[in-house]
Amino acid sequence: MEMHNQNTKLQKKANDLTKRLKQQQNVLDKTPSLQRNATKASFILANKIAKQNKSFAEAEFVKDCMVDAVSVVCPEVKSKVEAISLSRRTIVRRIDAIAVNIHEQLLTASGRFQWFSIALDESTDIQDTAQLLIYIRGIDENFEITEELLSMESLKDTTTGKDLFNSVINSSIRSGLTLNKLASITTDGAPSLTGKHSGLVKLLNDKIKEDFPLHSVLSFHCIIHQESLLNLIRSRGLKHRQFRSFLEDVEADFTDVLYYTNVRWLSIGKVLKRVWDLKAEILMFLKMQDISCDFLNEMESDEWVCDFAFAVDIMQKLNELNTKLQGKGIFDHELYLEVKALQWKLGLFAKQLNEQKFIHFPLLKTQSVTQESADKYSSQLMAL
Repeated sequence: MEMHNQNTKLQKKANDLTKRLKQQQNVLDKTPSLQRNATKASFILANKIAKQNKSFAEAEFVKDCMVDAVSVVCPEVKSKVEAISLSRRTIVRRIDAIAVNIHEQLLTASGRFQWFSIALDESTDIQDTAQLLIYIRGIDENFEITEELLSMESLKDTTTGKDLFNSVINSSIRSGLTLNKLASITTDGAPSLTGKHSGLVKLLNDKIKEDFPLHSVLSFHCIIHQESLLNLIRSRGLKHRQFRSFLEDVEADFTDVLYYTNVRWLSIGKVLKRVWDLKAEILMFLKMQDISCDFLNEMESDEWVCDFAFAVDIMQKLNELNTKLQGKGIFDHELYLEVKALQWKLGLFAKQLNEQKFIHFPLLKTQSVTQESADKYSSQLMAL
């Protein structure tokens, strides 16, 4: 009997020790899991901060907000949120790690490219250092498309076509790309890029013909930046400040006009719409400042105002199309279907305009449109 009691006590003690061991193991198992989740959350937030061009220091403010929120909503997870490291230095390390990982993925993908195209954009940063941005779009044998910023090349001294050419070649070598797989190159209209004798495109084509005589590359470029008449107010600093102050005084729905250049022509729809919304305020401002321009004179013509309304409406639809054409991983046949769909709609719109039906032209609908003008708009739609 005594032996039985002793065995029972030993068994109970063994069970207690086993239970404690499992509890300790559970704690040890949970700790790495919590650390992994906290680290993952830190990377996710760092990625969002980088994408939105936010200050690295804002991460700590975000964490403070998160801690305060969970303290009220779910206090039991407060310690888990506090475990997320979001200091400025941590965010810098996280973003560096993300950049390295993306670059490694890009190198792996570029090694599988059957064909690729590049787009170049030369700009100047806030320290007046010229930067050449090189974007790449490549496709592998499985028709998987990769679109990414390949590199940003700093040009410390001159920015001649030769300098840009060397930057592109060096970037291609570092990325393991060969020019015999280059299908096309797109640039803006800068002379150093598109010059006939010493521009980057010319030098690149010369090298390709020398190394791969049977290979040819398509080249595309936008037109040179040109300010339009719509920038009359914005392009003059004093007038611009006065106009913004004027809009605040009259309590306008908008506080500024948008800036527009022909290179960024997709913005023209938004610019026209903003000018239309502010046309009364713009006319008042021009008269107050005693500024004479075509816009002031043309707005007195009912026919021109109708033309303006039609232009705003149709540019909205064209912008919608172009937005659809800008997505990633889209093939030519998909772009073709989008364009054909709009062409079919334009035919329908033209027929409706002939019948004085403006259901798809909300701004034009507010104007007194003559049959002659309606026929003109219909013809213009058919010509698109």
